[in-house]
Amino acid sequence: MRTSGILLIIAYLGFISLGLPDAAHGINWPFVKAEFDVPIGWLGIVITAGGIGYLLSSFSVGVLLAKFGIGWLLSISSLLVSMGLFGFAMSSDFFLFSLYAIVIGMGSGAIDAGLNSYAAEHFTAKHMNWLHAAFGVGATLGPLIVTFVLVHGLQNWRLGYGVLACILLLMTAVFVFSRHLWSSDKHLYRQVGEVAPVVVVSQRQALAHPIVRFQIAFFFLYTGFEVGVGQWAFSLMTESRGISVANAGMWVAVYWGALAFGRAIFGFLVERFAIDSLLRFCLMGMVLGALSFCINTTPYASYLGLTLMGFCAAPLFPCMVSQTAKRMEKAYSTHAIGFQMSGAVLGAMSLPFLSGLLGESLGLTLLGVSFVFYALGLWGIFEIILIKSKVVKVKNDIPQPL
Repeated sequence: MRTSGILLIIAYLGFISLGLPDAAHGINWPFVKAEFDVPIGWLGIVITAGGIGYLLSSFSVGVLLAKFGIGWLLSISSLLVSMGLFGFAMSSDFFLFSLYAIVIGMGSGAIDAGLNSYAAEHFTAKHMNWLHAAFGVGATLGPLIVTFVLVHGLQNWRLGYGVLACILLLMTAVFVFSRHLWSSDKHLYRQVGEVAPVVVVSQRQALAHPIVRFQIAFFFLYTGFEVGVGQWAFSLMTESRGISVANAGMWVAVYWGALAFGRAIFGFLVERFAIDSLLRFCLMGMVLGALSFCINTTPYASYLGLTLMGFCAAPLFPCMVSQTAKRMEKAYSTHAIGFQMSGAVLGAMSLPFLSGLLGESLGLTLLGVSFVFYALGLWGIFEIILIKSKVVKVKNDIPQPL
């Protein structure tokens, strides 16, 4: 097997392992809160703590990659996640539990941004879509593993985190033993007698790039949309539209299923169509889906809107990451992808909360309106990014004076 094939398999395993801890809290939290005697809403503290750790590492991934290289960064970060999960399993109080959430967030943020940065440069858009689908596989397996442990382990929530920690420790070993393979592409320069030019770009310089800030805004808005729809659609349908709990729950599941299924499908389509044109059509589909869900002429309009939003949103995150490496030089793109991951986490943490405040203050109907607003904003930012990309390309193509 070629080195690239081995690395691709490891990358898929890495994305699966990244998704494993994400949904475990939803299963374990009732037992955790009971043992630490804290309110149910304090899960938000744990999620926020993890988000802070994620932001710290993902925002600095360009610096970390330059210092450690991708192989060691993935090894150290995976070890951090494993240590954090072991910390969960051994925590004696809620304060320590929350601190370990920061450790897990730091490791996860570096793995996510590091793998995305490497994949954007070395793998095709097809594999980028499938890698993100692999994350969904991990997010599905995590709750199944924890549930199995709870059922067969006398409801011992600590054991569930311990099992996940062992899996991440095994993934750490895989990263350690394969660390030299991640830089194997550098040997290409020696084979042809060339020296690869080293360009160093600071975080401030990267932020000043004409495309980077719009890409950050895009990811901020995208994850706010994705998570917001998944978080609030059920409440809107059951409390404002009279849709039954069973039907609302099923169609929210369809929304998430369409997102995962769409990434598998678009993995094939991105090789047959121009990616930016495909993304434009998907953004148009998201706007139509949001309008259908918002207007809600019948319950079926809500169902259609949810399905359309989920399916059309599927390729946006992976393809936009993949295109980042094509819109700017590598020295900029490494920083940019880290910034984008940070923007994505901020969007997921803040925009659903903002939508909820609007719904609580002005009526649940405003939730649907916010989805339309976010979808239109995404489309507008995407068109600006395309315009900026053309301007940058023209400037780069102009011969420089000797």
